[in-house]
Formats: sequence, C-alpha cells, structure tokens
Amino acid sequence: MEVNDRPGVTDPIWDALLESRLRPYVPAVRRWWETCDEFTPLDTGSYAVNDAPPGLFARFTRTPVRSPIKGVQAFPYVPTGFLQISGVQGGAIKMIDRLCMDGAFKLDEFTIVVKGNLPATYTQGQILAFIPTLVYEDRTAIGKWVYLTNNEMLEMIVGTIPLSVGAKLALKL
Repeated sequence: MEVNDRPGVTDPIWDALLESRLRPYVPAVRRWWETCDEFTPLDTGSYAVNDAPPGLFARFTRTPVRSPIKGVQAFPYVPTGFLQISGVQGGAIKMIDRLCMDGAFKLDEFTIVVKGNLPATYTQGQILAFIPTLVYEDRTAIGKWVYLTNNEMLEMIVGTIPLSVGAKLALKL
C-alpha cells in the first residue's frame, strides 16, 4: 500500500497559477527578444527592462560560457518574489523548481528556466528566465556579443578589420 503523505504537491493548479503570474510579462519579454540586438549593456550584471511590469530585468554576461544559462549571454528574467505566490505546500520556491526542472515549463514560445542564488541578479534568489524555445533547444540559433576595444572600433570605422577582432570572432564560432 502506497502512502501519500504529500497531497497537493503535484496539483495541476500550480501550473495554472505559475502561468497566470508569468503571463503579464510575456508582451514585454517578446519585445525584448525582438530587439535584443539593440541591447547595449555597460557591464556584466542585471538591468531593468523599460516599459515592462514590475520586476522584469535582463541579465548579461560577457561570454556565453559564463552565463547561468550556458550559451545564452543575455536574457530577460523575473525574480520569484515579484510573482507573489504563497500558500504552496513545501513553499513556492520548491514548487517552481519542480515545475520548471530541465526546461519542462513552456509559456507560448518561451521555455521558462529556473535558476537560484546567482550573483548579479536583483535579489540573488530564485529567478525565472524567459528563453525562446528555439534558442533553448539550439543555442547556436542566436548571435554573441563580442568585446571590442576603442582602438579596434576606430580601425573598423575606417574599414580595417584588426587581426585581434578576427581572432575574437573565430573563438566565438
């Protein structure tokens, strides 16, 4: 005989609740991904996303290898605390971990990826990242940011591509 001492942990109501709390962010996240090539971060870290519901941020790392989501240098996210989820048996953080484990939670064209305790995020607590499913499944589907020095940029303006830029781009492929 099986004893179920954790009733409600796998209740489908939690999927619906999480979706309802994330849904208001989807239009702003779509806009962010549509214009991410215009995203110009000053440094590694988190940046508030303009014209978005409270709590939407974008995370940037200088290299895709050091990103919390390997291969994705920049992505929009919301800290779990902004979703105001309570009354969950075992806690909201554990419930979200279960729902979003291994990219299992999808919302429209996005895969919701859960990460926790990351430096350079708004609260350093649990966050939910919005990654287009096509990008999540094929990390080569997007470009990469490349750090250029002022001298390299000046040379490129006059039509010369420095060898150092060629080397940086070769490493990024």
